[in-house]
Amino acid sequence: MITKNGATRATCRLALPLLLVALSGCRNAPPATAQEARTAVVIDSAVSAVAPSDTTPIPDTQSGVAERAGKPASAATVSGTLEPQARALLRAELPGVIRTLAVKVGERVGMGQVLATLDVPAVRSAMAAAEAQAVAQEAALRQVQRERDRVAQLLAAGGVSLAEMEDWDSRVQAADASLQAARAQRATAAADVARLTVRAPFDGIVERRTATAGSMVQVGDELVSIIDPRTLELDAGVAIAQAHLARPGHRVSLRVAGYPEAVVVARIVRVAPSLDPVTRQLRITIHVPNDSRRFPAGAWAEGSLWTDEAAVRPPSRIANGGR
Repeated sequence: MITKNGATRATCRLALPLLLVALSGCRNAPPATAQEARTAVVIDSAVSAVAPSDTTPIPDTQSGVAERAGKPASAATVSGTLEPQARALLRAELPGVIRTLAVKVGERVGMGQVLATLDVPAVRSAMAAAEAQAVAQEAALRQVQRERDRVAQLLAAGGVSLAEMEDWDSRVQAADASLQAARAQRATAAADVARLTVRAPFDGIVERRTATAGSMVQVGDELVSIIDPRTLELDAGVAIAQAHLARPGHRVSLRVAGYPEAVVVARIVRVAPSLDPVTRQLRITIHVPNDSRRFPAGAWAEGSLWTDEAAVRPPSRIANGGR
């Protein structure tokens, strides 16, 4: 018969050898080396360093458009309407009737191309009269010069007085002055005739047409509006606290309304020398590349001034797994 105390002593005698074996196994396990510990830290650090950031835009340096990969690091936001760098509102410079107006909205035009012509009979009549007057004055001057040369020969032979010679010199000067006045009148009439033809001042696209052929126009009436959409401008304001970020050449990332899949890489080209007296902001002008004419003028855009120029990575880093 085993008592309660005897059972307890037997259990302790069996547990003690098992505890010694466990302690012996712990002492025989090799400790982790310092090198392995350092290696573990370096590996963790390297992964963190090469992991692609989800806040970096990926620009296409050829087109100026970056596929969106999140919001770029920034400290200042800008927004506004994209306007064409070049826009021309072509108006009637003389009152008359529109003879031709063949261009249509969206049509591409070249510099010097005829867009419209006006019919003003009085202008063409004035041109014809000025031309005839100039021709007549040229003939009169030639006639007076021949007479003056004949009198000069007589003066050399003693056939006329010096006073008569001086009189013919005065006649030549008067005829020449009349000719110059006629030529000036002809030039003015020619300028009026040129105003009857409306030409494109630069290569662009017809943005708006507000008149039709056969209609009557007055001086200043708009006929056609053309723009060059290859470069758009964004006029925006920057808070005074971020004014140090607004400098010419500084890059700006913009998102255009209606085109959420891309981020436009633009640049600041002009910075106002003083704050806007109303908003107390610094006005900046941003040039937005648009050679492909992808973005329409008048679209709303908003974005950020980049504070870290290194935030831009070539697309190949993403395509190659960030290496």
